Amino acid sequence: MKIMYIGQMIGGLDIYIRNAITNCKDDSIEFVLVCGKKDKHKPVIRNGKAVRELRVSLYRNLNPFYDLIGFFQVLLCVWKEKPDIIHCHSAKGGIFGRLAGGITGTKTFFTAHAFSFLCTSSHLKRQIYLCLERCTKMNAYLLACSESERQMGIKEVKYRKSHALLWHNSVPDASLSLKETEETKVPKAPYICYVGRPCYQKNTLFITNVMKRIKEMGYPLKLELLGVGYYSSELSRLKDKIKNDGLEDTIILKHWISHEECLQIVKKSVFYVSTSRYEGLPLSVIEAMSLGKAIIASEVVGNKDCVSNNVNGYLLPLDVNTYAEKIISLWQDEKKRKEFETKSRELFLSNFCIDTQIEKLYDIYRNEYSNSEPEHLCPTVK
Repeated sequence: MKIMYIGQMIGGLDIYIRNAITNCKDDSIEFVLVCGKKDKHKPVIRNGKAVRELRVSLYRNLNPFYDLIGFFQVLLCVWKEKPDIIHCHSAKGGIFGRLAGGITGTKTFFTAHAFSFLCTSSHLKRQIYLCLERCTKMNAYLLACSESERQMGIKEVKYRKSHALLWHNSVPDASLSLKETEETKVPKAPYICYVGRPCYQKNTLFITNVMKRIKEMGYPLKLELLGVGYYSSELSRLKDKIKNDGLEDTIILKHWISHEECLQIVKKSVFYVSTSRYEGLPLSVIEAMSLGKAIIASEVVGNKDCVSNNVNGYLLPLDVNTYAEKIISLWQDEKKRKEFETKSRELFLSNFCIDTQIEKLYDIYRNEYSNSEPEHLCPTVK
């Protein structure tokens, strides 16, 4: 069986595809990766060899000319490679992959990692993106990364229930692989952390207001904001706000660092926080859970699939005072924090550890490859 992954190798999508390939235990499966020409990622190594890559015009920003070229390049890749399965990812890779799969009659799965119509506050743009999702779904299966995303696919995008499947985002157990390194510069003062590029989705301007409120309340807690990289649409606004609010000593911005260093900083934090407006199923939260971290997160799609309120953390409305109060409360309540940490670890091991979940993904592929209905739907966290 040959599986073709289509998507940009950036951030969480890089981690998803990389984990799915490198943890596959079936040596008879062949992989080919179709990604963006300008994606800056390390080769995906499987069994000592780099997985073959085909570079196409696949970019985050909309550009009718390059997007048309990119689609025909993807279509040509599918025609030449003749994969048995296409698994396409995110908005643009998803559209290209589903259309190419429909035209060539290739069995296709699509993982949204948060649907494109969630990315804007504009009602008009939301309706346009939703229409695009509906019109290009073809006969592809939605392979949602959370139950919330699956339900949204059925209700909003109108996938048939039989074509709306679920495989939870899963990651390796970071607590087993993480090693202490002298190079990792972990702050000495107590801090919380958040992995999220400054953009509408990650809502980093909101967490700035929260930290401002905490400072006004007289608490010296710091925030390490990780993943502030090349695709940060609100980075300039964020920097200006930090400066204008006098938060240079409170919020520390970390640009692209190694995954290992990122995990080290998460590990040494007091707890993990997320203020996203929406998610698919956040890998950063799951990795924090693997490290036994309590979580404070917004009560939105994706977050509520891995954080259970008052069990391994708090799910909160996006209200500055509520966030500030809960952050201070959890910081001061070590007993409650330890309870949350233990439960986070338990939930990770039972639902999101790739060692136990990876075969469920490949069973879905195999069952579709053999023309039978997939049997495995991961359980919802309760």
